[in-house]
Amino acid sequence: MAITEEPLVTRRRLSPRRLAAPLTAAALVLALLVGGGMVAFFVSQSSGSDAPPAAGPFVTPGPANPVAVFDVREVNGASLTLLPANIEGEALTTTLRGGVTLEAFVPGMPTRIEPGHWLVFTGEGDPVRNYVIRQVIAIVKPGAPLADGLARSPAGFLGTELLGNPNHRPVLWGLVESVTVYPTDGGADVTLVGPDGPITVEIYQGVTLFFVESYDAPITDGDRIAIRAPAGTDPANAGAILVAPQGAR
Repeated sequence: MAITEEPLVTRRRLSPRRLAAPLTAAALVLALLVGGGMVAFFVSQSSGSDAPPAAGPFVTPGPANPVAVFDVREVNGASLTLLPANIEGEALTTTLRGGVTLEAFVPGMPTRIEPGHWLVFTGEGDPVRNYVIRQVIAIVKPGAPLADGLARSPAGFLGTELLGNPNHRPVLWGLVESVTVYPTDGGADVTLVGPDGPITVEIYQGVTLFFVESYDAPITDGDRIAIRAPAGTDPANAGAILVAPQGAR
């Protein structure tokens, strides 16, 4: 079998639909387990030796782009009182520019994923070269991937800007080509066009999943906001803001 990382051993019994589904040669199935968010890799073989080829080089994802994140303490008309969330700093009061573009970071279910969405699986590596997936982010209207291979939302966000742990990085991503929804258990099988070819991903209900999409509600007390700028930058002149409504993070 061909793998790029050492697999984690799991005790989860495969569902009947998974046992019955034929696996295409060299198709990668990433199972996101609901309880612990663990990742297991499976591939099929058409013929030949059982010995796997040598693993490719281990590449740690690069750091996220600079981002300034704030918790909204109070909204008074057009005035916002903000507390920096990703650095130590004092609260500030600011007024956003008119016509600023708002996008939201909103929780959702795997059954809502559609072809044309862009999925980013974020997580962190460990010393034995496994990944633990922490969140899945779906960009509803992605642009073309940039030089780093990642697509952005119409306002230019990766969707990772509002994640609380700086060690959580994109570890797998791609454009959704097809989706098979399983309404009875709230899960979905998703085929992505990844950087190395098609990838089949089984996403179980209960995985932390957020959708990045346009937002027309006002920013309110308790929200968290992010702008593409160095930490602590006053968002007064920001052209676009990513909002996590209260509780959506």
